[in-house]
Amino acid sequence: MLAVELLSPSDYRRIPWKNGRGELVVIDREGGDSWENMGVAWHFGRTAIVEEGPFSDYTGYERLQIVTGGAGLVLKARDHDIDLRVPMRVQRYDGATPIRTMLEQGPVEVVNLIADRSRFAIDLRVGEAGAEMLCRPGNHVVYTPTADSRVDVDGRAYTLAKDHALRLRTSAEAMVLVQEGQVLLGSIHDRH
Repeated sequence: MLAVELLSPSDYRRIPWKNGRGELVVIDREGGDSWENMGVAWHFGRTAIVEEGPFSDYTGYERLQIVTGGAGLVLKARDHDIDLRVPMRVQRYDGATPIRTMLEQGPVEVVNLIADRSRFAIDLRVGEAGAEMLCRPGNHVVYTPTADSRVDVDGRAYTLAKDHALRLRTSAEAMVLVQEGQVLLGSIHDRH
């Protein structure tokens, strides 16, 4: 079974960052509203990083992050850097890692997929025109971060304006074919 739902910016939720320095725009999610006591199961969202400073602590969560606008973001951990200087390149890291942001070329826009690592395996992929993206059983978000896009989901066509998304819930494999533009595909799979 495949269920597809269109999501638009009017559906998104806005949540202040834990550190008070910005807001998260939640495109899709599962679980509660609070990060405390692992209340959020997973979320797929976007945010602007406009100043350097510490990242919030998301102990127990896996994070995938990609820069979709601007360039030059580096996440400084104690013993290594997480290099997000190049847009549209996904990086994975532990939400418990103490991090400070460094903006080499000014503000950036990012997309995050964050999930409770004990319950979910997550993936975040970039699809250009012509890409075939297989979706295993689970939850998926197809998002257009920078421009309008056209995709087929198991042969059914969808046109997505910039900053719009599709929510896919599937109990069998499904195929997303990117016809035009560029999309991000966030995938969330139960570990059990």
